[in-house]
Parts: sequence; C-alpha cells; structure tokens
Amino acid sequence: MTYIDTHVHFWKPSRGDYGWLKPSNERLYRDYLPEQLLPELQAQGVEGVIAVQAAFTVEEAEFLLGLADRNPCIVGVVGGIDPLAADFTDKLERLSTHECFVGLRFNGDTFAMSEVEESLRRLQQAGLTLDVLAGSEQLEAVYERLRRVPELKAVVNHLGNPLRGEADLWRQGIGRLAELPEVRVKLSGMITQAGGDSSPAEQVERLKPYIDDLLHSFGAKRLLFGSDWPVALLGGGYEHVVRLFESLLDRAVSKQDQQAIRSGNAREVYKVRLSS
Repeated sequence: MTYIDTHVHFWKPSRGDYGWLKPSNERLYRDYLPEQLLPELQAQGVEGVIAVQAAFTVEEAEFLLGLADRNPCIVGVVGGIDPLAADFTDKLERLSTHECFVGLRFNGDTFAMSEVEESLRRLQQAGLTLDVLAGSEQLEAVYERLRRVPELKAVVNHLGNPLRGEADLWRQGIGRLAELPEVRVKLSGMITQAGGDSSPAEQVERLKPYIDDLLHSFGAKRLLFGSDWPVALLGGGYEHVVRLFESLLDRAVSKQDQQAIRSGNAREVYKVRLSS
C-alpha cells in the first residue's frame, strides 16, 4: 500500500505569522519540519505529501516552497493568502512561478462574501486547486460560491468538520457540495475529531457514520487521504492516523477504490508527479 498525504503542516513559530499558534500550546508550539516527519513517512509507505498553509501570508507560502526545494517528499504546496486583498492577483502570480505550488486554502468565513468569487475564478483560470477549511455552518455558503465557478477543483478539508458542529447541518451542506462534480473531500483531521483519548474501536464507531455518508454522496473517486500532522499528534502518532484511516476503509470499499483514496485521487486533483 502506498499513500500520498494531502494534508501536512510544517512551521517554525519564530517566523512570527502564525496568529493562532500560542506558546501555551506546548505540544504544537515548536518547530515541525520535514526531517521530523520523514521517518514516519518511510515507515508507513507515504510517497509524498502536500504541505498546507498554517498562516495566511505569502511569506509563509514561500517558506513552504523553500522547504519543497530542499525536501523531495513535499510534492505540492497549498498556500494561504487573503482572497479579498487588493493585491491578491499579484501574490497569486508570484507564487505560481514555482512548480510545486498547487493551490490556495480559504477559510469558510470568506465564502459569505460575494467578492471572493473573483478570486475563485482566478484560481480556476490558473489551473490551481482550492482547499476549503470550513465547518458545518459554513458549508452552504461554500456551495453557493463554488456553484458559480463549477470548473474549479475544490477540496473540503477534515470531512467538513462534522464532529465540531451540528450533524444535520453538516449532512445538508455536504450533500449540496456533492452535487458539484469538481468538489472533493479530504479524510483528514479525523483522529483529533474522534478524540485521541478514545479507544481505536470508539474512534471508528464515532467516525464511521460520516465516512459512510461521504462514500455515499461523493464516491471513492472524490475522497483523499490526509493526516493533518502535526496537529494530529494531539490525538496520536502518525501510525495511529494511518491505522484509523485503514480501519474506516476496510470492507467499506473495494481494494481498487481504497488505493484511489490513498494516493490515486491526489495525483489527479493536485497534479502530483512523483520522481521514480
């Protein structure tokens, strides 16, 4: 079995632009860089990772692209810049010169504003992918914007965060998004949502209804594997993330579809090219 991990973060708090990352969070407020993750990737058969933004600055995106230059395990970078900023297009063009730049991530709050549609169109025109960080209450607004840019490839992160919101609202929103053929969902952030202090069986029981809903609504060809490392360390080690993922897929889909979720879909969505 081989994987492409579509959701990994790397950061250095000393860089100073991670507004959400506080010294009081002792587990996460430290450097997390590729050399720390590489042994885990090799042990679990992960061929490459997509590095995803942890700060909404062009400087952080360039930091990640610099890591990609030095670390072949990083096969793509999803940056973060303000889609409503006057210089959005200039920054997008600046990042797009790098071959490892594959897209941007927008927060769910952004989709409440109609102005974001112009930035979505520019992403689509550039052939890039949109990552979406949203909760249950924001999924309807995400749908309303994305349906106006139907050719844009978009990937909802962390299942759409069903365990951090109202389940019925999540099902309604995720069902609407499934109507858009170019929208996908990452099976990421699961171990922290399920509760790291729970047993593996309890985690599977808690998550399985949502995985079943996603398989029914999207099908295996529109789901992707992601770890959310190092945030996932709040729930368990990297091997526990993979084990939980495999437990949820086991017997739920065919072996061929399992491999599509592990890596095949990522190759298409993020245009991943792995070196031989």
